[in-house]
Amino acid sequence: MNLAPDPTAFRSELAAKACDRFIERMGDHFEAEGMPRISGRLFGLMLVEVGPISFSELAERLGVSRASISTNSRLLERDGLIERVRHDGERRDFFRLSDQPFVNMIRGVAARMRETSELVEQTCADFPDHGDGCGRIAATRHFFTEMISTLEALAVRLAAEAPIVRASHGDVQR
Repeated sequence: MNLAPDPTAFRSELAAKACDRFIERMGDHFEAEGMPRISGRLFGLMLVEVGPISFSELAERLGVSRASISTNSRLLERDGLIERVRHDGERRDFFRLSDQPFVNMIRGVAARMRETSELVEQTCADFPDHGDGCGRIAATRHFFTEMISTLEALAVRLAAEAPIVRASHGDVQR
């Protein structure tokens, strides 16, 4: 009789603990960035899980209410990080990671920076004599122009890479 422990079970347990830590850390990271912690946990879960996950499974896995999943999934959908999918014959909603969530993330940052840049541009135009403040405003305008250009170039480069491809059963492949 072989009493040796199954090494795959040990690896599975370690992998599950690592995934749980990652999910929690993503929640902490999103919270530090001003987003809801649950949004980060939800995004972290979508990064480590393969295939679409039902609305109710998300609530159960994260130990949060369905209302929290509803609110936070809408935020992540709006930002293009996850998407809602339907399965034939199912009335439930499922979610999966978007094909290029990081490209969408970068484009969102660039869009917010563009809004700030427009504010800076208008402010610089409003300075009547281009006094001391305008020099700093001009430097700020230059910063935003460079950042937007860099982010847009990065988004184009990343978008050219292979997106996440989904097999017919929702598996994620590259």
